[in-house]
Amino acid sequence: MESQELKIFREVAYAKSITKAAVNMGYVQSNITAHIKKLEDELNTVLLIRHNKGVTLTKNGEKLLCHAEQIISLLDEATQSFKKLPKTLKIGATQTITGYLLPNCLIEYQKQFPNTSITINTLNQNEISEQLFHQELDCIITNRTDIFSQAKQILCMKEKLILIAPSNCKSIDEIAKYPIIVNNIETCPYRRILLSWLHTHKIKSPSIIELDTVEAILNMVSLGGGISLLPQFVLTKNQCITQFYTEELQTTSITMWISKDKCPSEYSLLKEIISKEISG
Repeated sequence: MESQELKIFREVAYAKSITKAAVNMGYVQSNITAHIKKLEDELNTVLLIRHNKGVTLTKNGEKLLCHAEQIISLLDEATQSFKKLPKTLKIGATQTITGYLLPNCLIEYQKQFPNTSITINTLNQNEISEQLFHQELDCIITNRTDIFSQAKQILCMKEKLILIAPSNCKSIDEIAKYPIIVNNIETCPYRRILLSWLHTHKIKSPSIIELDTVEAILNMVSLGGGISLLPQFVLTKNQCITQFYTEELQTTSITMWISKDKCPSEYSLLKEIISKEISG
């Protein structure tokens, strides 16, 4: 088993297509197929199920992908350790993700890669996708559902959304008496989901208050000024708010994308740390 075969297998797994993997890696399709066949023969198992939409990993294929990620990551780390230039990591993320999800993740990441220089660009959703397209960023972390054709998705996890209200609000049935507090950016997914949910349930509040930071929204709610919807990772036990979990509101995911020319194994550790932080 050679490292290049594992890289080819991993690319097929992410692309979910032998044809797309061949294009991404600049190989002919028969070369990709031959390497996969060699792996299957060596391991005496079927790794991929081929169908008209591409390929799907078998259970043993998923097992090998985990091992491949670890092996390639170790090889990349070994290579990186011999490079004289310090490693840099440029990440693009939205305000909420930058302020509340990433700090703990980056602290943990720096423990293992202390010589890595990290830059976080806090941007709106449109700016993030534009900079990734022009390769001004190494990766982006977003909760937008767009498919970035010039990038690879290496993480997709459901984020838990919480309806928050003042501490004296004891029941979700009482929320109609409070103003709605949302981000002033109309493309904000939490704003869109909350307003859509209220409209669906014909819940009319006195007014809408638009604020431009998560801190302002949290302070307004804790002071009794209204209700809002935010991801669980921004909430703490010390805030004077009431939290309501509603299954209908669970419609967003945190996704991580890297540029097409980037190697997924270089970001596997950051991906794992973010996954643990989201899952709590």
